Amino acid sequence: MLNIHYLHHVAITITDLARAKAFYGGVLGLTELPIRGIDDNRAWYQAGPCQVNLIVQQFADPKSPRHFALCVDSIRKARKALEQKGVKLTKTTQVSNINRFFFEDPDGNRLEIVCPIGQG
Repeated sequence: MLNIHYLHHVAITITDLARAKAFYGGVLGLTELPIRGIDDNRAWYQAGPCQVNLIVQQFADPKSPRHFALCVDSIRKARKALEQKGVKLTKTTQVSNINRFFFEDPDGNRLEIVCPIGQG
């Protein structure tokens, strides 16, 4: 059996690096990390203990239910901040012990914001 400690990173396909950086860094407020010597056609961001790797491709991935979730301190504050930046959000719903909503980045990649119920 593997002794997995945590999820290290997710890789997201994007088509325009500058536009994606404006979204992940500017809209979401993630901290950009130095490029890891692979090539200049990608970017890395820190998201809590996990990292997000943006990889430029010619075409965006097809729409799918695939997504990753970012956990926040307050679902209400996160929703308000994203709405103020013009991000189109789904309705906040409750699943198990979390509140959540979904949205898309400029290339149509789905993201989810989650927050434990009773925590903001």
